[in-house]
Amino acid sequence: MPRMFRRIVAAALVGAALAGCRGAGAGPTGTPSPSRVVVATETAAAGCAPARAHAAGDTSETITVAGATRTYILHVPAGYAGGARTPLVLLFHGFALSAEFMRSYTKFEDVADAHRFILVIPDGTGSPRFWNSNGVPGGPDDVGFVRDLLAKLSGQLCVDPARVYAAGYSNGGGMAQLVACSLHGEIAAVALVASEYGPCPAAVPLIAFHGTADPVLPFEGTQAGGAASASFPPVRMVVSAWAARLGCDRLPTISRPAPEVELSTFHNCIAGDAQTLLYAVLGGGHTWPGAAFPIDAVGPTTQEINASAAIWDFFAAHPKAR
Repeated sequence: MPRMFRRIVAAALVGAALAGCRGAGAGPTGTPSPSRVVVATETAAAGCAPARAHAAGDTSETITVAGATRTYILHVPAGYAGGARTPLVLLFHGFALSAEFMRSYTKFEDVADAHRFILVIPDGTGSPRFWNSNGVPGGPDDVGFVRDLLAKLSGQLCVDPARVYAAGYSNGGGMAQLVACSLHGEIAAVALVASEYGPCPAAVPLIAFHGTADPVLPFEGTQAGGAASASFPPVRMVVSAWAARLGCDRLPTISRPAPEVELSTFHNCIAGDAQTLLYAVLGGGHTWPGAAFPIDAVGPTTQEINASAAIWDFFAAHPKAR
């Protein structure tokens, strides 16, 4: 990971984020994705017998992978009985953050309870924590960790294999992308927020959010400038390439669902319309839209759209083909 990114995030994001956690409040209801909304509660067909019951709420869990103990938060929604196939969302934290931070920052568990899906928030490794989102040889085998974690969860809970999704913030967005590229059809759709982008645009539906004034990962991209920095591609270029991989039109339709939000929708995709969406937050920072609390050190947080709610609307509309 670029040292510039480490230095900025470690110095600015972590302290501000932890301060914000102490004063966290509830986020807004938010604006849904314009994609086809499907009520994705537990799938009635092809359930689990015997039922794979589990208490509702948050639990701190561990799994041993390649001799190392890895940690994650498991959130099981109220009403889960374990007999019907249930969607699952993986949520990856940013650099120097944690699963607990993402739980309180995004309030994704509130969306999980409202729509009855399983939420899993893993922890990266190292100090500060990070994800080996570029798959650097010799680094942590985070893809192996996620593969083993999904296998464990599928045996423990009644997971719908057609509705397993990955979302991530910043460095965690890069990890969500890597997982979708590496696990060969296990991930149905991806959501990226203020994300870094790797070399692999996965052939799955994408919803992305990025602030036009992001000081950490600039919307217009950067060029490499020596040993302390690295290049970062323009966000529109990356999302357009992703849409092209799905066979969508190369030029999107642009709309303004809110004064601070510009939405690019790519149409006529081979597998279905509007499979690639980019929400450009005008003047937004390196932040999660609609977050429970601001992180002023890395720019403004819009409350005109709620990324957590919009992500789920998009995921619900994009299961894998059965």
